[in-house]
Amino acid sequence: MNALTIIFAAGILLILGAFFGILLTFAQKKLHVPKDEKTELIEAALPGVNCGACGEAGCAAYAAKIAKGEAAVNLCPVGGQAVSDRISEIMGIEKKITKPLTARIHCQGGSDKTTTKHIYSGPKTCKAAAMINGGPKVCSFGCIGFGDCSAACPFDAITMSSENLPVVDPDKCTGCGICVKECPKNIISLLEKEKEVYVKCSNKEKGATMRQGCKVGCIACNLCVAKACKIVFQDNPKIDSAIDLKDFLAQIDYSLCIDCGKCAEICPQKVIQPKSGAVI
Repeated sequence: MNALTIIFAAGILLILGAFFGILLTFAQKKLHVPKDEKTELIEAALPGVNCGACGEAGCAAYAAKIAKGEAAVNLCPVGGQAVSDRISEIMGIEKKITKPLTARIHCQGGSDKTTTKHIYSGPKTCKAAAMINGGPKVCSFGCIGFGDCSAACPFDAITMSSENLPVVDPDKCTGCGICVKECPKNIISLLEKEKEVYVKCSNKEKGATMRQGCKVGCIACNLCVAKACKIVFQDNPKIDSAIDLKDFLAQIDYSLCIDCGKCAEICPQKVIQPKSGAVI
C-alpha cells in the first residue's frame, strides 16, 4: 500500500466522519423534545439518584409526571421532606408530610445460628447462590449472607456483620429501596423510621421444621398475639390485634400497630425487634 492510497483512505474517512457528525447534529436538533421550565426545576430539586423508589424509571421521569399532575410530590424517600417541600413550592400546591423510611432486615439467622445443607463454591453473590437449590442454608427463607444489599447501597448504609448478616444504619439509610430489589430472598422491606418494632424472621414453616435449620426463627407460638397484642387492644372494640400469625410467621399490620413493643417483650425467640432502649 503506497502513501497515496493511505492519504486517499484517510480523506474518505474524514469526509464520512464530518458528514455523519453534521447529520447527527441535525437529527439532535430536529428530534429534540424540549422540557418545560417546571419539569426542569423539579428535576433539579430531586437528588438525581435514579433509584426508582418513587415508582418511575428515574428522577427525570418522576419530574415529568409531577409536572403533568400525574404523580404526588412526596414520593421521593431519598429527598425526604425538604425535596417534597421544594417541589410543592414549584407546583404551587400545599406541602405534604413525608414520613422517612428505612430498610428493615427480616432475618436474624446469621452463620452462627443456622445450619447448611451444602457447600457453595460459586460466585460470592446472593443471587448466584440462591440459584443452587435455594441457597446453601437449610432455611430457604433466610439471608444467604453474601451482601448483595450492602454492595448495592449507594449510601453505604448497610454493612455485613461477623455473622454474615446485613446491618442497616438508619441514620444513613434514605429508604431508596435498592436493597429491597437486590435481595433474592425478599427479606428486606421499607418501613417508617418511627416504626421500630418489626419481625426479624421470614420463615414460613412449622416451628419444628424451622428449628432444623435455624435457632432463632419464629416458632409460631402465638404468644405475641394472645398474650400481648390482644391484651393491649382488649378495650378497643374495633381492633382485635395488630399482629397475627400467617403461614406460621408473626406478621404486623402497621396500619393498626401503635409500636408499644409488648409483642417483643413476650417473644421467647426474640424474633421481634423491641423499641430503642427497651430492656428485654
